Amino acid sequence: MAVRRTTLFVPGTAPEEQIRNTILTCGADRVCLDLEDTVVASRKQEGREMIARLLQEEIWGRSDRAVRINAVSSPYAEDDITELLTLSGGMVDTLLLSKPESVDEIRWIDNLVDKLRRKLGFERKIGYLVGMESARALTDIDLLSSCSPNVSGLGFAIGDLCTSLGVRVTAYMRDRSLYPGDLFHFHRARIVLAARTWGLEAMDAPWPIVNDHATLAEDARWGAMMGFNGKLVLVPEQIKIVHQAYRPSDADIAHAKHMLAQMEKIVAGGDGAGVSGGDFLDPVVIGHARATLAAAAEPI
Repeated sequence: MAVRRTTLFVPGTAPEEQIRNTILTCGADRVCLDLEDTVVASRKQEGREMIARLLQEEIWGRSDRAVRINAVSSPYAEDDITELLTLSGGMVDTLLLSKPESVDEIRWIDNLVDKLRRKLGFERKIGYLVGMESARALTDIDLLSSCSPNVSGLGFAIGDLCTSLGVRVTAYMRDRSLYPGDLFHFHRARIVLAARTWGLEAMDAPWPIVNDHATLAEDARWGAMMGFNGKLVLVPEQIKIVHQAYRPSDADIAHAKHMLAQMEKIVAGGDGAGVSGGDFLDPVVIGHARATLAAAAEPI
């Protein structure tokens, strides 16, 4: 699975040169150009055309090319997909699916993408990052996760999900001491569980108070500890903070290297497991150590 620690949302009708510069310089693992909430109805077509142009340009580097489309239940989704794929020649890596409510909606997208692939002759695989945005979506998360081979990830859409559930999120965002613990622990754990069950990536919720870097860093560390692959981000300034939070500490890196060295000695002595410096070492523990070193190797 590719490294996707950050998915940066960029409004699809922002000034074109500004979007281009953001893609070139932000350093996000995925840049998602938005056609949904940040684009008013009267500018949807303008956004589609500009996004399609940008998708074709050699400006993306290692960043995944993503677009958030409007919900299938809206009057815009079919035009979003048709225009984007037609005008860009299928140059999309990921479609972020807004407000999915049923398996039928995802399969409808499958059918439309397959039809366009045959018509246009492109072979690029397009994955779906499915937003968890409602009580129904979270309840049916395993159905949504497994209904199509094109579903590649799950995203925690905190704002819409809170609205659906009636969660009093605004006060909590300003003062997390108002609730004993993480208000969203269940939701996060459920998303991670489904993602691991079905072999998908899991993207944690964005932190909407964009100048609160300390809480963003703490929130990102919580997500990394719970097993998320990365976090949705709203402005470029949040990217390095999240990347740093997902990077193991220097102490963790040193300890992982030490465990690998000690395990080599144990294996050389003819054993498959052993104790060194108070640590029990076996293939499972060493797997975690290797994962730590792999995460440390990613660019900040």
